[in-house]
Amino acid sequence: MTMQRRAGLFAGTMCLTIILAAGCAGPRLAGNAEARRQHALALANLDDANAVPTLTALLQDDNVLVRRAAVHSLAAHGQPGQNVLHQTLRENADGQTRRMALQILCQQRRPDDCLDILETALTDQPLPVRVYAAALLASELPATGRRQQLLQKASRDEDLAVRSLVMRATWPFHNDTVLLRNRPDWDYDVVVTERHPLPETGWKIAIDDDAQGHTRNWFKPEFDDRSWADIAIAKAWEPQGINHDGFAWYRRTFKAPAKPARLNAAELLFEGVDESAWVWLNGVYIGDHDLGLDGWNLPFSLDVTKLLKWGDDNQLTVRVHDSTMAGGIWKPITLEVLE
Repeated sequence: MTMQRRAGLFAGTMCLTIILAAGCAGPRLAGNAEARRQHALALANLDDANAVPTLTALLQDDNVLVRRAAVHSLAAHGQPGQNVLHQTLRENADGQTRRMALQILCQQRRPDDCLDILETALTDQPLPVRVYAAALLASELPATGRRQQLLQKASRDEDLAVRSLVMRATWPFHNDTVLLRNRPDWDYDVVVTERHPLPETGWKIAIDDDAQGHTRNWFKPEFDDRSWADIAIAKAWEPQGINHDGFAWYRRTFKAPAKPARLNAAELLFEGVDESAWVWLNGVYIGDHDLGLDGWNLPFSLDVTKLLKWGDDNQLTVRVHDSTMAGGIWKPITLEVLE
């Protein structure tokens, strides 16, 4: 760096320090913000004791572009800059600034190399910080060890955006079956000709605190659920002694009626699950209903035409997630025959 360039940067640093110390006597002009941003960018090339303290002060600027420039420039100042970025992620009052600090700290690093940083970010209040952390954790699969544990933590996030992101990356179950009434090739009226309510009692339930019931084969027909608690559907689980927010699994075997003479489709109608559900019939994943808080009182149907054992026993498993207040399969489930 030339002496002239260094002198210019030093003069700019001194002027900016005076401005920051003096505060704002009146409204900032747009040009002042641009000048501060340009100065923050220039400080990336200034290797002296004033650079990091000045950039630290700029992290409190009222202009997001100035703060963003300060974050980027701090990355060029080795360990002192890294230390400030770590502190920024933990303590800065602005969510956008914390999000930028997270990005800079983890860029060009594998997820397993910044797990401490990502664990901190998963507890952040603003959603964009948690979403970015979850995306990084899920960017390399399969996840093992501590990264798998952090993904499990993110899968229990209160916000659907984080949960969905993690689930899409790690969830091994998919079903693209289209309901009869939604098929583009079906030009006929769909009529429900038979309704067979499933039993409301005789169900079993288990809490899934680490959201790993699917890895323990809780959906398989042969799984032994005799140690699970008894529960009924068509009512929330809290009045039945399950004081829980999070994941829980329901299981029950029911006998299907004889196969109708006329049949175009068979569907299970869930009148209400608070608030999200993932469903298996006879060990096969048949679909989900995961709209977050908005889905707690919305009915949904899942096609079982090819899987239902007519006139025989069928095993139904429902994984439920509830994030607040009452939870569970709080309305009836009905087997519907469609023509």
